Amino acid sequence: MNTPQGFNLLSTSILMCCLIFSVGVNSAESTENIDTSKLSDIKAVKFNNPQVITSGLPTELQFEQLAQAGIKTVINLIPNDNPNALPNEQQIVTQLGMNYHNISVDWQNPTQENLAQFYSLMQQNGDAPVLVHCAANYRASAFYYLYQTRQNNAPSMAEALTPWGDLQQSFAEYPQWKKLIEEATQQYQTQ
Repeated sequence: MNTPQGFNLLSTSILMCCLIFSVGVNSAESTENIDTSKLSDIKAVKFNNPQVITSGLPTELQFEQLAQAGIKTVINLIPNDNPNALPNEQQIVTQLGMNYHNISVDWQNPTQENLAQFYSLMQQNGDAPVLVHCAANYRASAFYYLYQTRQNNAPSMAEALTPWGDLQQSFAEYPQWKKLIEEATQQYQTQ
């Protein structure tokens, strides 16, 4: 084998590998941020940061838009037996190529165990674009706020829980949620 030809073949192979790797890296970076331009019609949607959206229950068409916008994972906090749940949501989401997780959070009795499941899923998800949803973005915004609190990067409670409207009124109406948030927040402060 002639050395210059062998060297050229090796150089070309290395160059091609580098090119393929750089295209893969650049495309991975470009999919990290969610394209929110077509998502404002989703019920009670909140664009928390470039990788996290919380919302109420999307429609089947909106799940397609979420997949096109770059969402990689959907975390549904609505119990499966809830009449407001989308019966075939898991199938819709997975057929669109997104990961799907469901945590059945009972509105009347949200638990620390529910939160622990949520934290685990968020940790597993890393920085991949994610949608956290429930029926009206109450559960979702509260869970994401508590996750941010645990990570020491939470906005103010009022800012994080904008879907709730008047917090004092909402907490008076739903004391189980006030209790969950206070217990979880206190737990992080003592750690």
